[in-house]
Amino acid sequence: MLLPVNDLEKALHKAAADNTQAPAFYEELMESKVFILGKPEENPDSGKFTLEEEQALIIQHWERETDKSPVVPFFTSLQMLQQAINDDEPYLELPTASLFQLTMGAPLVLNPNSEFGMEFEPEDVAILLDSDLLVNSEHILDEETEVLLGIPSEVPSAFNTVLSDYFAKHPQIESAYLGTIQIPDDDDKEHLMVGLKGTGDLGKIIETAIQKISLVDDIGYETIDFYVIDQDDPDISQFMIDNITPFYVAESRTVH
Repeated sequence: MLLPVNDLEKALHKAAADNTQAPAFYEELMESKVFILGKPEENPDSGKFTLEEEQALIIQHWERETDKSPVVPFFTSLQMLQQAINDDEPYLELPTASLFQLTMGAPLVLNPNSEFGMEFEPEDVAILLDSDLLVNSEHILDEETEVLLGIPSEVPSAFNTVLSDYFAKHPQIESAYLGTIQIPDDDDKEHLMVGLKGTGDLGKIIETAIQKISLVDDIGYETIDFYVIDQDDPDISQFMIDNITPFYVAESRTVH
């Protein structure tokens, strides 16, 4: 097994060992450069190229073993690329976001034929690029709207861990609760509900929290609602405080 040679590979190894580290890996991935097999359309002679702005690019596709469908391989480092090929081939180094934008709509595979491989479907790429496939909308409840509140029976531990680690970096968040909400007039599905108690405008924190949990697998709920306790609906706030033990409490507020 090759040892990690950069921060991206270190993050990948941690995520492979502990799925609660997956959001940190995705964040590192989007801030990193990766390697692909490809070349400018006008083929130069050397094996490594510097891509000029708006220059046409030929990106090599491979075939999936399962169904022979095309997939774009990309790599966390040059050593991972060299391990995956038998002969010298032209390659490019570029930011992950640029690669995802160039190949939008195509499936990709990271580090194919290795212990640390990972597939990315177009929907995964769209989420990482913060596209409209991830819907984040604000909904204001009318005073006469009927709502059914409850407590979730089971939520993956990774969900709580990812949010707790994130909230710990923001002193504005005092505590966080998990409940459920169902609005019969809207639909018949139960939503997972995250209640945040804190100070100031928490909008930006919530936006980033939504991005992080979108990458947690098998949450069990199609929709996740965020409520700011004591700032949003008072009945929902009271229900959470009276009936639910917070899954996160800021260190300065923890009773020892």
